[in-house]
Amino acid sequence: MFMTLLMIGLILSLVLPLRPSESESEKRTLTPFPEFSAKALFNGSYFDNINLWFSDTYPFREALVSINAKINSLYGFGDRIYGLNNTVIEDIPTAPATPIISIEEEFDETLGDSINVEDAIVQDFGGIIVINDAAYEPYSFVQKVADKYAYSLNSLASSVSDIAKVYDILVPTAIDITMPDNERQKYNSSSQADAIKYIFSCLSDDVNSVNVYNTMRKHRTDYIYFRTDHHWTALGAYYAYAELCKVLDVPPTSLTEGYTEYRFDGFKGSFYADTNKNPSLGNNPDTIFAYDPKAETTLTYYTKDNKSYDWDVVRDVTGWNSGSLYSTFIGGDNPYTFITNNTIQNDKKCLVVKESFGNAMVPFIVSHYSEVHVIDYRYWNGRLSEFINQNGIDDVIFINNISATRNTSLINKLSNISK
Repeated sequence: MFMTLLMIGLILSLVLPLRPSESESEKRTLTPFPEFSAKALFNGSYFDNINLWFSDTYPFREALVSINAKINSLYGFGDRIYGLNNTVIEDIPTAPATPIISIEEEFDETLGDSINVEDAIVQDFGGIIVINDAAYEPYSFVQKVADKYAYSLNSLASSVSDIAKVYDILVPTAIDITMPDNERQKYNSSSQADAIKYIFSCLSDDVNSVNVYNTMRKHRTDYIYFRTDHHWTALGAYYAYAELCKVLDVPPTSLTEGYTEYRFDGFKGSFYADTNKNPSLGNNPDTIFAYDPKAETTLTYYTKDNKSYDWDVVRDVTGWNSGSLYSTFIGGDNPYTFITNNTIQNDKKCLVVKESFGNAMVPFIVSHYSEVHVIDYRYWNGRLSEFINQNGIDDVIFINNISATRNTSLINKLSNISK
């Protein structure tokens, strides 16, 4: 029976028309089959990318991932999990009590006004928790992966220390910021404050950490995270950008004076898809506010097949599919994006290395550089050190949500391009 199942799986994997190209739940394009080149063959990346294509586009992928999450939730563990618990469980994965090195920054989990709800309607989807009309994803600290994340940044910073400064922003997610306090204590979810503090303690002196945790807590009653999606809002990104400006020692551009505001109603994001279009979320969609720099800018993004498109830093997405509105920011997730600010005359160049959380923050960073290069490390192939040298980059800014630092495949990809 086991061998029969393996053979069926093999046959399915060879039926190319069955392979998906888009992930509805993750709101992304899946990995395409790599183009052959002698360089990719000899450096090993060609076969690595075939492996990634094979696993990322397996037939019936969405259904299999959903089934796997539901099975894992029965055991109380998995990549996206820890569901509702009536009592606090003591053996949750935690960051080490003693950081690698001492850091002066404090991460205060008590900041901000209290948030409590009475008689909440709670639904647990085996990895996504819906409380009334807002969804949250629990977080599990994975030290081995967190260590590799810090090592990757240290390695890159050391190799480019003579020409560029490296900055690291780790964004907490909604469960530790906006989830009601009286509900948060019921869930088996690692402390994100401890996790961020631990990772920052592992960073070398060549990496400048940017603590955005406290400012997110201070603004926890503001609309800084979506309710139907795992991302932060542009307002949340702006608060983090203001903290980055402190470290960069530059004044932040005024939100009201330096940007044109766009509003897009009816956004139903990843949590809505992950909960099988839960009505509590679907009947209360989000609103996306986006802020387009008033400076004269140009943007070109490059797709996985190296096609280029001229776009906008913030695009009017009125009328787009309700699940695609987050793509208003820099054209969505693309391997490489190049932005120029023709108004500023400082000749400074920045490289943003990010996953999708970085999209909402890039429009603010554009205000300070004549050139902004954006690399989504999930899809880009190359060596960051070579890119930094070849393009004369002054500042390198890593932007990741804390959940990315527990994802083995993501951090392996980041590590590969950081060597």
